[in-house]
Amino acid sequence: MFKKVMSLALASTLVLSAGAFAASAAEAEDAVAANDESAVAADDSSAVAAGDESQVGAGTKIYFDVKSAGWKNFSKIYCHVWRADGTGKWPSWQTKKEVCKKESDDLYSYDITKTGNAEEIQNAGSKNLYCVIFSADTQVQIYNTIMNGNCIGDTVYVTGNKIENPKDSSKTDTEAAWKNHPECGPQKVITSTSKVVGTALADGTTDVTLLADYLLDYVSDDGTADTSKTDKTQDLINQLKISPLAVMSNVNFKLEGFVKEETMTQDVANKKKATIEGILGNCTDPTKGGEKVNKDEIKNAEAKNDAADTSGSSNGGSSSNGSSSNGSSNGSSNGSSSGSNSVQSGQETTIFFVFAGVMVAAAGVFFLVRRREN
Repeated sequence: MFKKVMSLALASTLVLSAGAFAASAAEAEDAVAANDESAVAADDSSAVAAGDESQVGAGTKIYFDVKSAGWKNFSKIYCHVWRADGTGKWPSWQTKKEVCKKESDDLYSYDITKTGNAEEIQNAGSKNLYCVIFSADTQVQIYNTIMNGNCIGDTVYVTGNKIENPKDSSKTDTEAAWKNHPECGPQKVITSTSKVVGTALADGTTDVTLLADYLLDYVSDDGTADTSKTDKTQDLINQLKISPLAVMSNVNFKLEGFVKEETMTQDVANKKKATIEGILGNCTDPTKGGEKVNKDEIKNAEAKNDAADTSGSSNGGSSSNGSSSNGSSNGSSNGSSSGSNSVQSGQETTIFFVFAGVMVAAAGVFFLVRRREN
């Protein structure tokens, strides 16, 4: 009889312990769910005050003031984001991953997590590494707008100015800017008609590198210059207020890089270099009061990277996390993650003690049964 009683006691202990285990697990799951709901609510709250400086740098959304664009009769707004240097993997133009969310009749949002590169963008801080274009399904769009990690939470608006499309001069694009980040305006480039448009330089580019790239683009592999473009070199030098010698140094730097990377032969590099030396050797230097350049200096120009941080711009974005204003975003993100981890830790602790209790109770019953038998 005693054995039966003890067996029933042991069974009851196990059932009660299992119940305690289930209740503990359920409480932990509820805590995780509550934590997740708080995180979602916090993210959604950022949409309420889009453009408000208190929200800039928070969350994972950027916004577009469609009212400022005056676009009509569209059904979808898209956001195209890419790295200004053309590297990395990004969503294709106006695909599902680029569809924006309607926040109100005047405001649309885009969650940069859809790009697959949200962490990289957040960590970029003040580095102007990215470009963004908002567009509609009615074939209207804004001009390339520079973006950095601190622009998260900010709103893009249309200024009302028109900019010549850099690749197709027959088209004009609508200029746009950020409400709280004037350093991230329309991308500065030289167009196909030799005009300088835009105001914001992407990290890794300078006025000198813009002209160096322009000359390399319009001098063919056999060293033939497209004079309809290269004859504008002096005008561009004057407009950009840069030194012809600095441009030649950067051309040499780029050519050396192409040869090293085996994307260009040394013979092609030599032909391009000789032609560009001739073009720049006939220019004057606005940084020296319009003085004629020394052709020997042009010919012997040292290879130099005018954009000193070009090679480190992508890594620099990651390392700037600590000092950038984006820290608040990372802090909040890490905070919610830590909260979730603490709930998991509590669940594991409860399970351990419940299991220990079951084992102690079972051992006690076993001891009493053995003693009774003896």
